[in-house]
Amino acid sequence: MAVRKDEFSDGKRQAGKAKRRPRLVIDVDDETRRKIKIIATREDLTVNGFLLPILKQIVEERFHDEEHRQRKPATRKMLEELEQVSQEIMRERQDKPFEDSSEMIREMREERSRELEDL
Repeated sequence: MAVRKDEFSDGKRQAGKAKRRPRLVIDVDDETRRKIKIIATREDLTVNGFLLPILKQIVEERFHDEEHRQRKPATRKMLEELEQVSQEIMRERQDKPFEDSSEMIREMREERSRELEDL
């Protein structure tokens, strides 16, 4: 029976497997791949060594951006600012409130129905 060397379970082999990271495969166009390889070579890095820090940075920025976008409870300051904006809008409109949009929609639907009946 033939046994391959990698089938032995020695301590070194097991330790090496524990340190392996998952792989991520992406498809890129030839031009982008060429440029990545040129830059990595220029900087004396592997493609992985070049791309991994860039990906980590972008992922961290986007991840933290998303955390900040999550809904937070309204603070007194936020409510005061909202009230100021509301007052400014009303001043610009000379204290004339906005029309009821539901009423506008109802009227438009009725008008459209009449037009369709006439066809």
